[in-house]
Amino acid sequence: MATKGRQQGEWVGGLGLMPAYVTGEREPYRPEMLLWMSEEGAILGHDVGKPGEMIASAAQSLREAIEHPMVGRAHAPKRVRVASVELAEALRSAHREIEIVCAPTPEIDALLAAMRERMGEDREVEQTYLSAEVDPEKVAAFFRATATLFRAKPWTIVPGDDGIISVTIDSLDVRGAVLSVIGQMRQSFGFILFASLDDYESYLDAADAMEHGEEPILPRQFALNFERGADMSASLRKEIAAHRWEVAGPNAYPWPVAVDADLVARPASAKEMTIAEAISLALPHFLSEKKKVLRAAWYGGAPVERTIRVGTHGGELDVTLRAPCERAIGGSPFDLLAELGALGQDGEEMDEDARRELEDELLNRFADSPEAKAVSDVGACRFIMDFAASYFGATVATLRPPDLREIVFEIIPRKVMIEASEASAIIAEARAFYMFLKREFGLKQADGCLRVLDGDATKKLEAALTDSSKFGMAKSLFAGGREAGFDMSSKEGIEAWMRAMEGRPLPDSFPLSPFALPPSAPRGATRAKKDKRKAVRKARKKNR
Repeated sequence: MATKGRQQGEWVGGLGLMPAYVTGEREPYRPEMLLWMSEEGAILGHDVGKPGEMIASAAQSLREAIEHPMVGRAHAPKRVRVASVELAEALRSAHREIEIVCAPTPEIDALLAAMRERMGEDREVEQTYLSAEVDPEKVAAFFRATATLFRAKPWTIVPGDDGIISVTIDSLDVRGAVLSVIGQMRQSFGFILFASLDDYESYLDAADAMEHGEEPILPRQFALNFERGADMSASLRKEIAAHRWEVAGPNAYPWPVAVDADLVARPASAKEMTIAEAISLALPHFLSEKKKVLRAAWYGGAPVERTIRVGTHGGELDVTLRAPCERAIGGSPFDLLAELGALGQDGEEMDEDARRELEDELLNRFADSPEAKAVSDVGACRFIMDFAASYFGATVATLRPPDLREIVFEIIPRKVMIEASEASAIIAEARAFYMFLKREFGLKQADGCLRVLDGDATKKLEAALTDSSKFGMAKSLFAGGREAGFDMSSKEGIEAWMRAMEGRPLPDSFPLSPFALPPSAPRGATRAKKDKRKAVRKARKKNR
């Protein structure tokens, strides 16, 4: 046999997905190609099969390439270089006389990239909504549902990147998927569905990379695009007219497409068509909630979640939609404390926007918890977390009990303008917060922090709040102005008090007490939304 003859040089082998899909065999799939190349770059052999099947036949494929190469005479290589450990092991057991090396194979990568580019240019396929598993009735139901969605104009309600929605359709194995509605710029309309929040964040990262001229790494995604009829192919327009499928308008022709990570698109499967139909029917009902309530949910308010039963071509389905989108890992929320704990670690400066966004979500969950039923506000939790960051460079995930003691009994009395009668409410709220953190997240220092808030904590705080010797300069000024009858909750009142004291206006930089700020006051210097997203994603990724 040729494998026992003279050996020459090195071959390169590898597996790669073809840049096109096979349809008509139930679920569409991309064939996998096994390639053998000489060190000069000549293709010596190849085989094609379904993904996952080629490893089993790899040893025989190499033998056939050795005995019957596509170029030159039969000969065995001295060694074969492959990038896959699994492929290398399969070859070693059958070709012991050849050295099998596991190392990068850029030659294979370059060849597959060239094939994708060439096939993308040459491939002209007549487009259709129909397939072996997608019949005209199923497409008709899809068109009716998407027409309903287009008329509801969800892009006028849902904000841009901040307005993602969690989607769960258990009967279709969709759990914690992320829906991003597009069209806010009145250019492209529709939605994109991602399998997870990780994939959505990868998509945003890819967009940032493209803006900087870098090579993007895109996650898999499923999109519903509404196209102009004039932009549709002649074959699609003819098919739509022949079946009289419902279209909401001249710029509302629905086109579903699934996109792989390497930007290879394929037709939607029957399951994906049903998912798009179900979402298109459920989303208008979900968005019929009061707009203010929904917008508040995306920007720190109480979450909105509804399970809506819709009638699809495949039967009735329950679709659960939630705003804001919540990370799901095995059905449970992502660990906010771990992500807060990652901020400011490794010597990095804590990102205040990221901290605020994570803490907003944490307080939303606390407000919905059984521990919060006995408290009327979460303001104390907010300034405890703010002081933790300002004085100790910590978050609630890393704040130590001694530091909490200093915040409650020294910093708050020194900095916060509040009546001593509020001491009981502050201690009760802080206790409820730490009980929630212990139950929900297993905060390891929760018991130590609860001991700080136990016993005579209320009396101790009352005494500190009435002891003027503990007041800082700003608080002393506030207290004096209030005792003199000035309205110290407004800048005008503070300025009047300062004029009375010194005859000059209050500087713009004079610090207002947290309790003097109106609810709509800005949080301070803020960055662009993109920077906030990137900061939060950075914190999340450090926990993975």
